[in-house]
Amino acid sequence: MKRFAALVFVLVSLAVPAHAVTVVPSVAAQQAQDGPAIVIDDSGDLPEEEAWTFRFLVPTLMVMALAMVVGLVVWYQRGLNSRYRIRDAE
Repeated sequence: MKRFAALVFVLVSLAVPAHAVTVVPSVAAQQAQDGPAIVIDDSGDLPEEEAWTFRFLVPTLMVMALAMVVGLVVWYQRGLNSRYRIRDAE
């Protein structure tokens, strides 16, 4: 029974694509394909989304640059204060 089912399956699978290739489309089907199936009106002005790089990466880099500048100023001031000490007048 399994051999018979496999044989039927193989024959049907070979016959179906052959039938699909030999069928000629009708003239009505060819005339219906002249225009688009769905016409989409593209005149609507949708707001364009900003790229993820502009939305997330740029603010992150700006915050990191500001933190680096503040850190360098603090580091420089501490270096100056430790190197040059002002004595109190006696």
